Amino acid sequence: MSITIKEVAKVAKVSTATVSMVINEKADHITQKTKDKVFDAVEKLDYKPNYAARSLVTAQSYMIGLLLPDITNPFFAELAKGLEICLNEAGYITFLCNSRNHSKQESRYIEAFIARSVDGMIICGLTKGNEEKLALLRKRNIPYLNLDSRFIKNKYSIEINDEEGGKMAARHLLELNHEIFAFIGSKSKFSNIWNRYKGFSEVVIEASKKVLLFETSLTKEGGKQIADELFKSEATAVFCGNDLIAVGVYEQARKRGIKIPQQLSIIGFDDISFADILVPKLTTIRQPLEDVSSMAVKQLLKMIKDSEYEFISEVLPVELIVRQSTLKLK
Repeated sequence: MSITIKEVAKVAKVSTATVSMVINEKADHITQKTKDKVFDAVEKLDYKPNYAARSLVTAQSYMIGLLLPDITNPFFAELAKGLEICLNEAGYITFLCNSRNHSKQESRYIEAFIARSVDGMIICGLTKGNEEKLALLRKRNIPYLNLDSRFIKNKYSIEINDEEGGKMAARHLLELNHEIFAFIGSKSKFSNIWNRYKGFSEVVIEASKKVLLFETSLTKEGGKQIADELFKSEATAVFCGNDLIAVGVYEQARKRGIKIPQQLSIIGFDDISFADILVPKLTTIRQPLEDVSSMAVKQLLKMIKDSEYEFISEVLPVELIVRQSTLKLK
């Protein structure tokens, strides 16, 4: 039989109201001595809060909906890990859903979050066509943040400076004396990827150099499928829209006997966990995942606690990580 709040109050020799305020973190006016008595009683009795009952009292579920587009992408897996750690430390449970880049599935999951009364949502890469879902969240006063934005632009977002990342990649390759450049990515569904291309091509064209565009899916398979077309081109340097594409190009290059970086310099984007264990190690643009996670959770919790809180969109910087996949042409 589970321990009740009344039993905790009896052992701590305080009222049930005091116990409730302490365990619900609403005890600013209660002395530390009293709080310690409650915590000692909770530990002694191994008391576990009844979250269903707790939500009725506090009008909170202590759950956050996290919607990702592709959990198989190490970047999103690492982002989810960082967000879950921060939310757990704040006393929240993460309700994770994976849309698999399907717009309809994305919409269903947002509706599921609403039905389960989550306290807030973190939505990564909302697809074009689901903007009305954000309007529904605002109508229902459900706080949310949009990360890794594609087409959705609103004040409730934390974004990465994708365009500057593209410019960094171009400048690095120009310094290595390359003349013909390539970009692999997609412009139809992912505005963040397109912004990387925009920054990259802008710098290359300003330098009076040539840039080729190859469109494919943002996966390892996408990189593999487009690689042969890339190899037939005159490009000696390629900027991939993410690290997974670069991995696919690596695999095909190895099969075709094309040496990286001697014959082809490659830059990725994200700096996923295995970027530095590829052979050769991948030069890439690093996203500040820890900063994104901590800032997203901090801002979302402020929005949950204060409906009048004015959130200001953030654009976080990126960093060029130079490894062994790029080489200066003689």
